[in-house]
Amino acid sequence: MLDMNEKRNQYWLALHAVRNEYYDEVGDNIEMREPTMPHWIEQKYGLKMGLDGVGNWTAFYDVVDPKKFMLFQIKYFK
Repeated sequence: MLDMNEKRNQYWLALHAVRNEYYDEVGDNIEMREPTMPHWIEQKYGLKMGLDGVGNWTAFYDVVDPKKFMLFQIKYFK
């Protein structure tokens, strides 16, 4: 079983890996990127990323669609 630090590292590595898919689908226009990555991940993978109130990602997240989240885990949790 993974401890909390291992789970957090696994999550950060998965976010790093999913960025390429996000850029491929949304485009590489940094100033006008819509939807934002947190919104895109929530819609595509059922994962609501934790944000700190000023737009920074946190190590916390909520699963809003377990079936979609399972696909995210299969693809990106290594």
